[in-house]
Amino acid sequence: MIGRWRIAKATLGLVTVILLLCLVAGCRSRGDVVERRFVLVGLDGLEWSAVEPLLEEGRLPNLEALMNRGVWCRLRSLEPKRKSPVIWTTMSTGKLPDKHGISDYVDPMTKKLFTSNVRTARTFWDILGERGLTVTVIGWLVSWPAEEVNGYMVTDYFRYPPKPDRPLPENLTYPDELLAEIELLRIVDRDIPDSEVERFFDLADAMSGEEAQRLPVEKMFREMRAISEFEGQIERFKDFFAADRTFMAVAQHIIRKHPTDISVVYLRGTDSVSHMFWAAGWPDAVGVEVAETDARVFGETVERYYVYADEMLGELVAEFGDDTTIMVCSDHGFEGPRSPNERGGIKDHGPLGVFVLAGPGVRSVGEIEETSVRDITPTILELFGLPIGVDMDGVVMMDAFEDDYLSAHPVRQIPTYEISEEE
Repeated sequence: MIGRWRIAKATLGLVTVILLLCLVAGCRSRGDVVERRFVLVGLDGLEWSAVEPLLEEGRLPNLEALMNRGVWCRLRSLEPKRKSPVIWTTMSTGKLPDKHGISDYVDPMTKKLFTSNVRTARTFWDILGERGLTVTVIGWLVSWPAEEVNGYMVTDYFRYPPKPDRPLPENLTYPDELLAEIELLRIVDRDIPDSEVERFFDLADAMSGEEAQRLPVEKMFREMRAISEFEGQIERFKDFFAADRTFMAVAQHIIRKHPTDISVVYLRGTDSVSHMFWAAGWPDAVGVEVAETDARVFGETVERYYVYADEMLGELVAEFGDDTTIMVCSDHGFEGPRSPNERGGIKDHGPLGVFVLAGPGVRSVGEIEETSVRDITPTILELFGLPIGVDMDGVVMMDAFEDDYLSAHPVRQIPTYEISEEE
């Protein structure tokens, strides 16, 4: 059987068990599954207040094209605020943290990083793979160690190169032999020349030491600190830029050489760039003093990275035909300043992320009602005509679908997709 069986949290009655066994027995063939190719692009931390002006200026043409031929909405994140691994796991399972088992980056009890084998709910790619659909999953948070899937998985840990004190862990990919095939596609920060990242910064506008020394003492120290640290900021930028470059290269390689029905690609750079440089872009809106050097050098870094993310989105969309269903989503937005003694971007996750969906059976009406990160998996299951687990916390985004599609594929339910190991 493809994928890992997950232990159900509730005790199943005899009737429910029988129903589940009947369901599982029919899961190996596509049968009632809607035939479609599907691509999900996860852009961590994409924030509407940054997206909207860029759309108006025509600087996000690929995202705009999907919005114009499909539906889009504000995607409400988890409340109270949670860390990205928690949210993305909710998005991939349709369940809240108490059901999927991932509550942070690090387990507070064991002090170890949460890993995929701690997750206690099945993912949409596991469910779809079990139905005979082939899947590719790249870079998804908390995907290491790689699980057995009906296709290919490249875990979030793949991006980290081996070091003398940190050899590569096992199970970076599924199947294992995929690792040798993609090993040379890994890009690290030291491989990236300054010329490749100059588009994101205005280095020539940095304040000079002489200029800073003419300022009042408090401002002088702020500027001197910024001047001394901005090269280090660029090196940090290269790290997450390399990660996105890596997963894009891997995605394009697998899509071309091993095409599958479903492709899932997670890119984190839009989140990292905001944590680092948001204050520089909007110094009057963050409630803390921002060094003029930061505003000069990094003032457009967030916007320029959004433009770059749109370019990556365009490259992925270009790999598929118009009959492919494309979903773009982010797990949260951004809001609120850092504390006064912290330099850089912005600390707090905002409550609303981005959701866009376009493809066969999807309405082309533009904006729809706000929905939740919990609804991603139920909506994906409905895209393939599959029932929704009653134990899922999300619901299907009904207003995303054409009436004819819903008439042909009405929303159905089953008790759960989870099965105890005893079954």
